[in-house]
Amino acid sequence: MTETGTSPTADASTGGLVPAARAESSTYAAPAPNAPAAASPPAREYAESRFRLSQVSRDERGVRVTMQLGPWLDGPDGLATIGSLGVLVDSAIGMEVYDARPENSHSVTAELSVDVVTPPPWSGDLLTASAELLGRDPAGGTARCEVRDGDGRLVVVGIGRCRFVSIPGTAAGYLDGAPAMLPPAAHHSLLAALTRADAGDETIAGPGRDGAVGRFLLPANPAFENGGGTVHGGVLFCTAELATEALADPAVPERTTAIRVNYLRPADLRTEVTATAELIHRGRTVSLYRVTTAGPSGKPATLSTITRERGTPAS
Repeated sequence: MTETGTSPTADASTGGLVPAARAESSTYAAPAPNAPAAASPPAREYAESRFRLSQVSRDERGVRVTMQLGPWLDGPDGLATIGSLGVLVDSAIGMEVYDARPENSHSVTAELSVDVVTPPPWSGDLLTASAELLGRDPAGGTARCEVRDGDGRLVVVGIGRCRFVSIPGTAAGYLDGAPAMLPPAAHHSLLAALTRADAGDETIAGPGRDGAVGRFLLPANPAFENGGGTVHGGVLFCTAELATEALADPAVPERTTAIRVNYLRPADLRTEVTATAELIHRGRTVSLYRVTTAGPSGKPATLSTITRERGTPAS
């Protein structure tokens, strides 16, 4: 579940998924020179920096944020994955709804869906996500997001529903002093981008098959903390799609055309998360998967439905 927070120094241009301490400077900014040693915690990585998201901006329509294209988005087949867009879409939608929150509250992502219009590869150096609020009520808000590539082509359309959660007492200081972002390492793949920084040259294992199910294990990684101290919802989105790769038919290429995620409970940042994929239907043109993510307790954090289009059988 993605959780967003508030800070008395945050304004409408900073949004919610990126705390004020992250959004008020450039995404990968180092701490200010000659700053007092106790002024802020040591800089570290975040999901937003691992996936190369930009500083948040706002125009007359809503929130805008970009993501750099590069090998850190590439899955086992060497192409950018739809799952790797999860942090971008979840952040843009979450920030947009966060700006409409009631006083002394934060927001959590309850549902997130993405439909693919233009599959990879994508053109240019950046993808640009633009989100606009569709509506809100006392319980939460819904926003729509479009992601476009360097040629202006529509890549995906996302819809997200976020719930408002009250902060007891005053919101002052809820996210004060969040560490600045460190620049990410030179990740050569999506698996490398999901690996802990202290793993050295090791990269986490890719998705694997266990009988009739596919599994992908995401180790505990402090880099993926969201504003509420749990695993970023965009990372869980990405993890779910990776698990389906283990069940793909090697004789018939597949590409993801839609991902729908329900966020059921927070995923503990301190423990590993396992994504488990089941094949629900495989026809001549479409495969449908159900994927759960869960920690060691087995209680699901997310439940996803992933649709993949089947191509021409390999000769």
